[in-house]
Amino acid sequence: MKFFLLTFILIGSVYAKDFSTRYDINVDMFGKVGYADITLKENGNTYEAKLIANTVDIAATLLGNRVETFTSKGKIVDGKYIPDIFIKTKTSTRKSRQQTYHFNHDKKEITLIEKKSKLVKSTKYNPIKFKIARKDIIKKSSKEIVLDTYRGDDILSSYLNTQARCNSDQKQYNLLAIGAYNNKNDVTLSYLDGLQKTSASSHFAKNTQNIYNLHVKPIDEDKSTVNILIAFDNDGIVKEAFLGEIFWIGKITAKRVYHKVSLK
Repeated sequence: MKFFLLTFILIGSVYAKDFSTRYDINVDMFGKVGYADITLKENGNTYEAKLIANTVDIAATLLGNRVETFTSKGKIVDGKYIPDIFIKTKTSTRKSRQQTYHFNHDKKEITLIEKKSKLVKSTKYNPIKFKIARKDIIKKSSKEIVLDTYRGDDILSSYLNTQARCNSDQKQYNLLAIGAYNNKNDVTLSYLDGLQKTSASSHFAKNTQNIYNLHVKPIDEDKSTVNILIAFDNDGIVKEAFLGEIFWIGKITAKRVYHKVSLK
């Protein structure tokens, strides 16, 4: 599911509008395993983009009811989304982690504040009752650091800016952004045309306008490179994403099931 988080923000940001969208994530063997809700709100020259990804059914059981939330807030300058703050939160049944990135574009610095909490089993013997009492206690930790590397985008602002950077004229875009899977990974977005587009179209329904390939090269050589095909509908909005056959579980797909636009 984490790879599809990289695709959900390719939402036709060339339009000046607020929107709310939902995508369902399905695996051939298990059916629906999760969904993602995306919103973009603009207010004058400021914006807030949010992605909330939830697991359901067997995936929720295996991953401890994991929920991941990404929030980007900042300014709109000359049609480009410039983040001031990016918040990445991951919660499950027994632990949570929140990473808040503060951008100082003038100094080219990013400050990270990370907070963690988890439930830990505590065992205590009661000599009077001759009983062992067990209970959960919350352990918390926090840290603040200035990152070694400066990036001008977070994953949400980067994708909101992508269509201007990756298109029929400039067909490849190297993604360098805070929160983009892993900042050390080689993440590349490619615009497909010609025979490449024709071949990729077979995975999608009709009315596919543009198709992109999201390429994620792992740091470890023994792990597989990931390629995700992303299809735009005629309305300029991402309609489907496709991650090929995965060994015994089959195809993994993401499909748009709800979309509402508020024109400015």
